[in-house]
Amino acid sequence: MIARLTLSLALGGTAFAGFTPVLNLIEPRGGQRGTEVEMHFHGERLDGLQELLAYEPGIEVRSIAVENDKHATAKIFIKPDAPLGEHGLRVRTAGGVSYLRSFFVGQFPVVGEVDPNDKPEQAQRIELNTTVQGVAKQEDVDYYVCSLKKGQRFTAEVEAMRLGRTMFDVYVAIVDPKGFEIASCDDAPLLRTDAFVSTIIPEDGDYRVLVREAAYEGNDACQYRVSIGTFPRPTAAFPSGAKPGETVEFKFIGDPVGEFSETIAIPLDADGRFPLFPTRDGLSVPSPVWIKVSPLNHVAETEPNAGPKQASTLPELPCAAHGVIGESGDVDFFKFTAKKGENLTVKVLARDIRSPLDAVLSIRDAKGKNLATNDDQGGPDSILQWAAPEDGEYLAVVRDQLQRGGSDFTYRLEITRREPVVAATLPVVERDNSQKWKVINVPRGNRYAAVINVTRENVGCDLALSAGNLPAGVTMTAPVFHRSVNATPVVFEAAADATVAGSLHRFNVKSAGDAPPVSGPLRDTVHHVEINNQGAYHSAESDRIPVAVIEEAPFRLELEAPAVPIVKNGSMHLKVRAQRSEGYNEAINLRFLWNPPGIGTPATITMPGDQSEALYEVNANGDAAPGEWQICILGEANTPKGPVLVSTSLVTLKIAEPYLGMAIDMAATEQGKPTTVLCKVDFPGNFTGNATAELMGLPHGAKTQPVSFPHGQAEVHFPVEIAPDATVGKHTALFCRVTVPENGATILHQVGQGGTLRIDKPAENTPPPQPVAQTDAPVAPAAAPAEKPLSRLEQLRQKKN
Repeated sequence: MIARLTLSLALGGTAFAGFTPVLNLIEPRGGQRGTEVEMHFHGERLDGLQELLAYEPGIEVRSIAVENDKHATAKIFIKPDAPLGEHGLRVRTAGGVSYLRSFFVGQFPVVGEVDPNDKPEQAQRIELNTTVQGVAKQEDVDYYVCSLKKGQRFTAEVEAMRLGRTMFDVYVAIVDPKGFEIASCDDAPLLRTDAFVSTIIPEDGDYRVLVREAAYEGNDACQYRVSIGTFPRPTAAFPSGAKPGETVEFKFIGDPVGEFSETIAIPLDADGRFPLFPTRDGLSVPSPVWIKVSPLNHVAETEPNAGPKQASTLPELPCAAHGVIGESGDVDFFKFTAKKGENLTVKVLARDIRSPLDAVLSIRDAKGKNLATNDDQGGPDSILQWAAPEDGEYLAVVRDQLQRGGSDFTYRLEITRREPVVAATLPVVERDNSQKWKVINVPRGNRYAAVINVTRENVGCDLALSAGNLPAGVTMTAPVFHRSVNATPVVFEAAADATVAGSLHRFNVKSAGDAPPVSGPLRDTVHHVEINNQGAYHSAESDRIPVAVIEEAPFRLELEAPAVPIVKNGSMHLKVRAQRSEGYNEAINLRFLWNPPGIGTPATITMPGDQSEALYEVNANGDAAPGEWQICILGEANTPKGPVLVSTSLVTLKIAEPYLGMAIDMAATEQGKPTTVLCKVDFPGNFTGNATAELMGLPHGAKTQPVSFPHGQAEVHFPVEIAPDATVGKHTALFCRVTVPENGATILHQVGQGGTLRIDKPAENTPPPQPVAQTDAPVAPAAAPAEKPLSRLEQLRQKKN
């Protein structure tokens, strides 16, 4: 479900809309189920706000109002059954869809922090089971106080890094009436870099919750939401997985009051990592514990299973098992049967479901001999790609890397056969800005292009991209992903009369041609908080991509299809034309969106504002992949309403083998003496008319003229003039640049690389060289010289005689 409301009801149109809305901040950062909240949007170009797009159900938009281009508001109703936790939101204007931002739905009333509250005696008094939104500034310590009775559970959980605004390492503690911290937390495995504390109150009194940045290095962007009350806070669930559609009794572990159980029905469409929100005493956890949902048959470990003879038995492969490394030094054994050569993937899911377990996975034979081991190469959890050496029984062994253990050190062991898997993603195009160009905003009567990345496991095949649906008036042109590449450009085009609108859409990739059927979704991951060289601290993933029709752009781009192929080690210039609206004279930055294998281009070029054409240089190396490839160019330019991107249509770039090759014989001479450089030509391809060759890489003081020759001529001779002051030495950078005519154009070849010309000083008894007449001779005729020049070896022999 997607929350929507057209802004025309409030503004009477979209005349004030700007391109590319920027949504920097949503305030407040969350709200309570069953309440109406006035939501504030802060950013740029928000004056054309039309819709709020919500990834999760449960948020109803009741009205929208625009204050100015930097501030808009919306009244929303959070339904009583809205999912708890993080909700992804975007805003849409007539100029496009914004970046993804987060909003949290909770079960408690929300109050704001009231300063001053940075000393214990200034603690802000709140009711139990309340969520407070605050800010941890530099060297700031925020206190909140509640009255509690002996034996009550007291819990405080902080959403800080999860708000996705900045790098905020939060610290939380519970302080007793005497001023001592009785529970504290910096990072919790369940919450990663966020924190919670939960304890049993030892005596009646006022207890304070302390919230601060861990190193006292907060700032105005260090917002947090802290839920304070008597709610449960388990840290793990057992079993740690289930099947879609199953109803399972889960045991929840880690709550200070003790373990408790709850029966939960898993939705039929659930898949992958799945959140559970257990309840106890009428209160829910504020954030989930995680399990893995998949169709695999599964069992729970049977204790004791600390050795080969006690190993728990797994069902027939593929299967899963759930276990707990319950104490320090604990090791769990599972036995399974595999056939010789059977390619298996064996993995442990622990950190993936927020367990503190740092798993080490081993496979042993029935006698206990170790066959393979993995700690966490390639990821935080252990995985092995393994083939059984013979039919028989084997052991999978799980332990903690540091021999730790505990009641919440849960895990899920999966053993599956390696089946074909394909998937698609959107690439990251800018470091520390993972959301750039991940929204498909298509101007009316124009085009937008995106690169789609694909991955293949255990399969090599062509892939085709399809869309479940698209906005009315939008079409998609998606070339087949050749099995040799993992990316390709896709172009979206909107009709001139398409309605300005947008939504969230699913895409899918599947095998093409005669390959066995396999398919997978396009899933995108954005990082809300990422630090250069450190990675992501909070991310969001979805299988729905924003696609919108936006108002018209003031220019349109066309890429002229090349009339001839580009050959290996060759180059060409592609012509890009801009159709500009009257009076529009902004510079357009052009980007070759995707390069076929072996093709190189400048990262960007600029078409000046007073021009409507540009040439984009394309080079092919010696490993360029022959064939026909679809290419396009993306253009970005500023407008009075903000930046806008449009693309050319896809055109075909053909990569071919060279039509000819050359080998340059070594030539030698002395300063002031002319020489001839001989090039031997072979013709793997065919052409008509005359080719023109230029000898390149000559040193200072050496020059020659282009030579024209027809197809089939075995040798090309370059008469080279050598000046008296020509650079002495062995010059090894000679090569030939040859243009071959075809279809009224020319194909540029670069051949004969590594040719050598040696220039020596004149012998002492040699008369001074005579000046050489300087001429600007025309291109030589297409004929071989009457007398063949001597090779270097022949020259040396004559000199010796």
